[in-house]
Amino acid sequence: MDYQNKSIEDILLQFEPMVKKQMLSLQIYKNQEEFFQIGLIGLWEAHQRFNPEKGVFPAFAQMTVRGKMLSHLRKETTFEAHHTGLSEEMFDVIAMPEHEDPLERENILSYCKGLSDKQLTWVMQGIFENKKPKEIAENEGVPVDRVKSWRREALKKILKNYQEIHMK
Repeated sequence: MDYQNKSIEDILLQFEPMVKKQMLSLQIYKNQEEFFQIGLIGLWEAHQRFNPEKGVFPAFAQMTVRGKMLSHLRKETTFEAHHTGLSEEMFDVIAMPEHEDPLERENILSYCKGLSDKQLTWVMQGIFENKKPKEIAENEGVPVDRVKSWRREALKKILKNYQEIHMK
């Protein structure tokens, strides 16, 4: 079959089940609409780049669609690994009311097991005293990036401790 002369609309209609099958084989259960669109873009790219001298279109299309989806999955995984998100529950744990309650302070500190001295410095000044990283950096005589690193690592450990306690 001559896939080069077929319209992209015909190609998309014909290969839509293949795109969905690739999503199933990659066990994509979140962001399905997004991955379906990525698959369609991969199909369009395959249609644009296909060379009949190098093979058959269905195999090339499947390989291109799958590669596009895998590439996006890798990017998402890398992003999630570098950007630890906090759940709403964690924000509730960390947020301090204007009039500090000693029991709440003790409760938050109970999640700080395993934090380094510098990470605890960020907790004390950043959370309890509501100071910005720049202010903490000036107090501690270090670059702002270092304070942000303390914050990032502290939040990871606090979240891990929280999950260990509440997800049992």
